[in-house]
Amino acid sequence: MVTGFDLIHNNRPLQKHWIRRIVAYVLDFIIASIPVWLIFVSLRIGFQRDVLWFFPTVGGAVQVFYCALFEYTKRQTIGKMLLGLRVEALKSGLSLHETILRNISKIHGLLVIIDTLVGMATRGDPRQRYLDRVAETTVITSSEPVHVDRYIREHLNILHRNIGAEEPNEEEKMFFICEECGGELEQVKDDVMRCSQCGRIQ
Repeated sequence: MVTGFDLIHNNRPLQKHWIRRIVAYVLDFIIASIPVWLIFVSLRIGFQRDVLWFFPTVGGAVQVFYCALFEYTKRQTIGKMLLGLRVEALKSGLSLHETILRNISKIHGLLVIIDTLVGMATRGDPRQRYLDRVAETTVITSSEPVHVDRYIREHLNILHRNIGAEEPNEEEKMFFICEECGGELEQVKDDVMRCSQCGRIQ
């Protein structure tokens, strides 16, 4: 079984995608935490022992609804806007129920990590957390050169070439992408391909 960990190992576009996701998550957590922090300060709660557990949970709950609302209305949170990311529904239009479902693990940082690791450790779109699979959503970059389904097939083909896995079928062999920029590769001669976007020979 090919997982996201297999694909991310030698794929720069996918690595850059997850770096953007992490930075966007941190920015959104800070934004969602500001009103919670102001309330804590105004109530003079301070850094008591229970607050160290209570604050990230309350901040996380605010972040869940902040992310769900922004993604439902704009397909992007503020963090995603700044990093050039957007949420995409894989089937029907994106509903509020789906945006809440895909964000529910953000109620606590530890749950987000588990959600991400389970998504990366199982077969499917390497850009999906586990709850993305459940909600049938994914996150793409605004500059991504190919659609989600084709993107997955192309990355799987690169993995087949690099680790000598079982040969993909004839339909899959039609699609390859550049490991540097994500552009589409074109055949130059036998065993030589060139990126139509950056010109890199591979």
